[in-house]
Amino acid sequence: MREKRPTAPTPIDRTATIAIITHALQEVRPGTTIARIAHEHWVPRGHRIVTHRGLDRLPPADVAIQHVDLTKVPQAYLELARHYPRVMNGTVGDISKKRVSAELLGKDSAYDGPVMVKTDLNHAGMPERMLRQEIPGAKGALLRLIERLAPVSWFGHMPNDQYVVFKHKSDVPGWVWRARGLVVQPLYMERRGDLFAMNQWYFLGDNDCVSTLLSRSPVVKIANVAEFVPLHQEVPDEIRRRREELKFDYGKFDYVIVDGKPMLLDANRTPDEGIAFPTIPRIVDVCAAIAGGLSKFLR
Repeated sequence: MREKRPTAPTPIDRTATIAIITHALQEVRPGTTIARIAHEHWVPRGHRIVTHRGLDRLPPADVAIQHVDLTKVPQAYLELARHYPRVMNGTVGDISKKRVSAELLGKDSAYDGPVMVKTDLNHAGMPERMLRQEIPGAKGALLRLIERLAPVSWFGHMPNDQYVVFKHKSDVPGWVWRARGLVVQPLYMERRGDLFAMNQWYFLGDNDCVSTLLSRSPVVKIANVAEFVPLHQEVPDEIRRRREELKFDYGKFDYVIVDGKPMLLDANRTPDEGIAFPTIPRIVDVCAAIAGGLSKFLR
């Protein structure tokens, strides 16, 4: 679907306004971290929040947040700086695993330890799939038919949207290596005693915090968390540098530390906790820790 070029907004009024700009066929869901921050912190402080779908008739604002929930953002959405004095994540166009993740493997790589097969697309390619569901007319119907009948690897996602672990790289089926939408990565495991750790670094402007999850499974997810480490700000310099390289103003990085070496696994510019209000206590604390980072963009 070809997007319209942005149409210039009218000049801003005296109200401090934050415009959250998303794709024309998407919404800003209540469970997204930015929606929670806006609802729980910015609005009570008198800021005005405007959510806007697409690029037509852009609303006036002091700050725009590019919040297109796709792995690769259409170029037109990366041109918001032409129309707003401040733009968060204005140039973060590609967050694919091939762009952000550490040490992906090829079929001929010498490594033959445990591996994980992932989608190159962020969040198992679900945002792209949901977008295809919204495409109107014959084109949308054809895409949905092809996706229903074709092998899942054609569209860059795994069966049941699950990451798959193999004990050895040599166990990975040949079709995985041939699927352009899949990547293979060593199964990086950070140990904390008998548990495995995953570090989630949330940041907005100059504010940040790390939520470290502990699990009995080497594939750490919120669904299998056994324990939370208190929020902290101990972020390896290598991970902070990676944020600068990727030009993130706001988002969440998932990383582990293996044998003293930090490994960035995932970078997300539109984090979503997956559940609507009321916000769970852990996320309440995360939002409170980073909400004040807005001040950097209002100076």
